[in-house]
Amino acid sequence: MKGLIKTSFLIILCFTACKQDKSSTVNDETDTTKAKGYMEKNKKQQFVGSWELQEWMIESKDGKQDFPFGVDAIGQINYDINGNMSVMVMKNNRPQFLSEDPLQGEPNEVVTAFKGFIAYSGNYEVNLNSKQVTHQIKISSFPNWVGQNQIRNFELKEDKLILSTDFIGPNKHKLVWRKIDF
Repeated sequence: MKGLIKTSFLIILCFTACKQDKSSTVNDETDTTKAKGYMEKNKKQQFVGSWELQEWMIESKDGKQDFPFGVDAIGQINYDINGNMSVMVMKNNRPQFLSEDPLQGEPNEVVTAFKGFIAYSGNYEVNLNSKQVTHQIKISSFPNWVGQNQIRNFELKEDKLILSTDFIGPNKHKLVWRKIDF
């Protein structure tokens, strides 16, 4: 009889220990999932804000590097919490129009201004698995991009956001942005 009681007690003790281990595993998995979700949300929230252009460089397939708007190009990219984005980049010190009316520029003034400026806005989505951000363009100074998605590889380093492309035609682009503190 004593043996039966001991055996029953051991079975109950093992069952309870196994059950506790299983629930502990479930809690660990739940905690890990919650932590991963928090980290993903936090990483996505790191995009939110205004960023100032530090550098825009292109590299051609033959390895040559160039700065399409010069080494002193200026720009800003903005991401808001609701999934909206906008970006503007221009050559520094573009020549002014003779007219004060932006719609009355001479043809050569308009061409020079257009070739030294690019802007677009729309929505964005961040994919942490592929480390890419997709810009869903609604408005653009380059008409061909309206309605398109532009995919950028991203890397976040301290106060820097590095956006890059795979080859687009003969070039790939790399833009380095610094977070603007307000």
